[in-house]
Amino acid sequence: MFKLRANTPNEWATHVANNMDAFLVDHAAAERKASANAMGMVVRYPDRLELVDKMIAIAREELEHFHDVFRLMVKRGVALAADEADPYVNALLKACRPTGNERCIDRLLLGSIIEYRGCERFAMLSRALAEHPTESGLSDYYRELAASESQHRMDFYECALLYFPNDEVNARLDELLDLEATIVNSLPIRAALH
Repeated sequence: MFKLRANTPNEWATHVANNMDAFLVDHAAAERKASANAMGMVVRYPDRLELVDKMIAIAREELEHFHDVFRLMVKRGVALAADEADPYVNALLKACRPTGNERCIDRLLLGSIIEYRGCERFAMLSRALAEHPTESGLSDYYRELAASESQHRMDFYECALLYFPNDEVNARLDELLDLEATIVNSLPIRAALH
């Protein structure tokens, strides 16, 4: 399995733990978009049955996460908001090749990388929340979410390896991991998942 090439700074988790209401708004949007993305893969690649099955499972789980976050928001008196552009995801998607198998490879690998970054950040946030004076009750939720994101990362990557030559997949993954590290290192810290 691959590793990310840039670590999220610890300041990110501290900033988010101190701005949880804003983070929850962004987190809800990210979960909804992740569900829609997985269903988009189902629509685009209906002939790839293993991919369809995994993407349906991911879409359902991401929608469940969206519902969980929505419930947390309601308890806290925080409203859903209109979607804002995600500079991290948008920068990654610019690297997605436009057609054919290349597009499928890129979408699967980008899905895996994005899920991996979410896994890393949810784990960091869980640790920061455990020490937070008013938000420690959310620590367990984010620890569990990190495990879920880790499985999604594997699902996307395994689909790429299932349908395409491993050398081609891993060469492209190498390029995308370098790009992702550059993007992560260039973005400011904000109360957002990415």
